[in-house]
Amino acid sequence: MIHITKYLYGKKRMSFANIFFAVFFLFAASFTFAQDADSSSVAEDWFIGRKIKDIIFEGLKHIKASELDGVTDSYVGKTLTYDLFYELNGKIYALDYFEPDIKPTAVPVANDVIIRFIVKERPTISKIDFVGNSGLRRNELLNVISIKPNEIANQVKIRLDEQELIKKYLEKGYPDISVTSTTRTDKNGSVNLTFTVSEGVKITIDAIYFEGNSVFSQKTLANQLSLKTKVLFKSAAFQEAKLIADRESIIKFYHDRGYIDAEITDIIRDITHDAAGNHLALTFRLSEGERYTFGGIIFDGNHIFNEKEMQALVQSKKNEIINQSRLDQDFMRIMNKYTQNGYIFNTIDPEEHRDNVNRTVSYTVNIVERGRAHLENIIVTGNKKTKDYVILRELPLETGDIFSNTKITSGYSNLYNMQFFSSVLMDPRQGSAEGLMDLIINVEEQPTTDLQAGLTFSGSTDPDAFPISLLFKWTDRNFFGRGNVAGAEINASPDVQSLSLQYTQKWMFGLPLSGGFDLTLSHSKRLAAMDNARPWFDGTEAYAFPDGFSTFKEYNDAGKLPPDDYLMTYTQWALSLGFSTGYRFWTVLGNLSVGGSIRTGIKYNDFENALYRPFDNALRNRNGEWTPANSLAFSVSLDKRDVYYDPTKGYYASERFGIYGILPKNIEIEHYNRSDTKLEVFFRLWRWQAFEKWAFQGVLGLHTGLSLIMRQPGYEEPIIEEANKLSIDGMFVGRGWSDERLNRGFSLWENWLELRIPIIERIISLDGFFDAAVRRPATADMFRSESVEGTEFIDDMRFSFGFGVRFALPQFPFRFLFAKRFRHYPDDAPRPGWQWMPGQIGGKTDKPSRGLDFVISFAISTY
Repeated sequence: MIHITKYLYGKKRMSFANIFFAVFFLFAASFTFAQDADSSSVAEDWFIGRKIKDIIFEGLKHIKASELDGVTDSYVGKTLTYDLFYELNGKIYALDYFEPDIKPTAVPVANDVIIRFIVKERPTISKIDFVGNSGLRRNELLNVISIKPNEIANQVKIRLDEQELIKKYLEKGYPDISVTSTTRTDKNGSVNLTFTVSEGVKITIDAIYFEGNSVFSQKTLANQLSLKTKVLFKSAAFQEAKLIADRESIIKFYHDRGYIDAEITDIIRDITHDAAGNHLALTFRLSEGERYTFGGIIFDGNHIFNEKEMQALVQSKKNEIINQSRLDQDFMRIMNKYTQNGYIFNTIDPEEHRDNVNRTVSYTVNIVERGRAHLENIIVTGNKKTKDYVILRELPLETGDIFSNTKITSGYSNLYNMQFFSSVLMDPRQGSAEGLMDLIINVEEQPTTDLQAGLTFSGSTDPDAFPISLLFKWTDRNFFGRGNVAGAEINASPDVQSLSLQYTQKWMFGLPLSGGFDLTLSHSKRLAAMDNARPWFDGTEAYAFPDGFSTFKEYNDAGKLPPDDYLMTYTQWALSLGFSTGYRFWTVLGNLSVGGSIRTGIKYNDFENALYRPFDNALRNRNGEWTPANSLAFSVSLDKRDVYYDPTKGYYASERFGIYGILPKNIEIEHYNRSDTKLEVFFRLWRWQAFEKWAFQGVLGLHTGLSLIMRQPGYEEPIIEEANKLSIDGMFVGRGWSDERLNRGFSLWENWLELRIPIIERIISLDGFFDAAVRRPATADMFRSESVEGTEFIDDMRFSFGFGVRFALPQFPFRFLFAKRFRHYPDDAPRPGWQWMPGQIGGKTDKPSRGLDFVISFAISTY
């Protein structure tokens, strides 16, 4: 029982009575196992050495069996030993969910064993009361505690809630707070839980003073503090933890401005009392010292990297005012230079040399170089669904490799980008011998299976489609824990119905080689411009215009949007099967990915030939016939974003080239090539740690994308259906400009700038944006000021800006935005120059500066 006693004393502080009960029930457990064996006329230790097939519980009422899986799952499949059995029993007892008389039994199943625990749950909480709280309301306190009515009266959770209540009171300015708890059993066996609060007296800050400051003003120094004085509608509660942090902030402020000897010699607290409570005046007593300049750094003991390489790491400038934070970063870069190359056991010791006459400080960095560290073991913990190899293959290093912080950081980003885990922790530890390191990877899994059913916003960029659809969608981004993607989707609206299946294998043959397929069947009802009345056009003329207009200029001035009375209806069936593959390379510049895809399918357009002549020449051909639709695509991308679906730094660049139409013209209708080029860059502008678990930060993102549709060799021009041309859709491109979606062309340049302020990191963010996009009728128009239609480049540009909410969750990747639009009109327009556009919400035609457009789109990121 020594082993059991050690377990009970480790990690948990338990009373003597608890230890007695634990030891008692473990002895009873062993006896129960023996009795079960005897009753079956089997040897006393028949269960030892058998494989554990399952672990089950009898007597559960309020606790779900799934809540216990985190304890039991790791034991299923293991060979049962006494040590393993004692360890499992101890963990179950330590949960504090059950009364001490837990009865484990062993049940034989073929050559395996099922461990069954007969338990009696501890009483549940029927009521929670607070006594002694006058400064904080009951609802405020209920929001703080984690334990709720109808839950098990878990003493560990109750003790943690006591600490959370104390923390809450400290934040509100009650430094003498104390909280205790008691439980009382009702007649029905449930428990009343009472938290007794002794608040003490609240302290608020009335004044903050500084003494000894001659260089910086009182206002400048007060701005460095998180503690503030009492003002109207703000209580300015005193918190000891903030005072400690503010002391360091003032010292850092001086040290970063050359006053490296500055210190706070004392903080005087002057407390006064009245009926409203205690009032505090704080006085910071300063010793500023003299101001110093930086005299430079020399290196001693460096043989692996030469002097020039080391000096390149130093960003502090000689003879400038010394900045302690910048100097600390210099020393960190020197350390990282070694650790990133595997020299993690080196000693780096900066030696200060001070010249008090000239007031300069220089340093000698003494370096003791040792051999490189190698990885001895990589250990994965916390994963229940995801297989170990799925995690290990995302690391750009393996056992035996040189230990590299850079590669570990890259692996950390790769694991987060999988979106399988809510938390990833990398813990390097000393290995079994000098020069060896172990890497412990602890992950916390999150749901990867998404099931959606009901009415939804369709997300279609097709202006002809009904915006609401009936949706059933199932996707598993970690299929059977093997890191692959499987999904099925049914979409149905009055205009579009589709069924699609997909599967992607992320790794093949032990390599970062992906392969996948998707199958889609769709039926849609569409609208198209007509050319029934003379003059008739082939559709390729630059001056062509459809019914409803008498000149091309009239057509162009209307944004190429025919009146509804001049639109024809047709239906389209489409069946397509696509195969894709790709390979990833880890490089110092980021993850380099190359890929390709092939898609084959058939398409059927149907309209009344006797009634309609489509303006779109591609649509006119092969009406009422099944025609092939094939394409090839090639892509390359470079990704160095930290977290691709919600980045705070890094960049992403990609190029995709597609060939649409492979068979001859008399077999396949469409024949064109398309190029899509994208570049995104992200910067973290600021990060302020407002609370222990929340930081106020801002991220700037910039994006530019150029799309071109080009003719294939052997064809005079691209042959393409109107619906497949490029446009400013108002949802993803030129947000707010939804009325431009029918104004299509062969070239598109779109840009955005976003300021992102995460509210809950990687979940929800407040975003501000500025969009600028231009659609031009011909490919070459993108590179000249005047288009073939005679419009100037600036007049074709569409601008918008606004704000909204973005969700980064894979299960809910939506943006809800408000946009304000503006554009430039040519000199011959009724209103030339820069003009605001009236918005859908609150907008008026006679006052276009008013009103906003509401935009719903998807927060789609490329990986």
